[in-house]
Amino acid sequence: MTTYIKIKELITKYLTRSIKLQFDLDIDLQNEYILTENIVSKKTIIVRTFSNKILSKPDLNLFLTSLITEINNEKCNISFMIGKMKSLQKTAS
Repeated sequence: MTTYIKIKELITKYLTRSIKLQFDLDIDLQNEYILTENIVSKKTIIVRTFSNKILSKPDLNLFLTSLITEINNEKCNISFMIGKMKSLQKTAS
C-alpha cells in the first residue's frame, strides 16, 4: 500500500469519526475530497470536492471545511490524527 493511500485512508477515518462525534452522522467521504500537490510549496493538500450531501448541510460543510483547512495549514498533522484516533478507540472501549 502506498503512502498516498495510507494518508488518504487516515484522513478519511479522521474526518468520518469527527463527523460522527460532532453530528452523530455516518457519511461516506470517499468522493468528497482529493489529495493533490500544492504547485508552490510542493506539499500534499486536500481539495474539497463536496457533493450536495455535504453542501446542503451548512453546519457540516463549515465543520469539514474547517477540519480540512487545519490539516492543510499543518495545525492538524498526521501525528495528531493518529493520536486522536487512538484516544477515540480507547473511549469507545
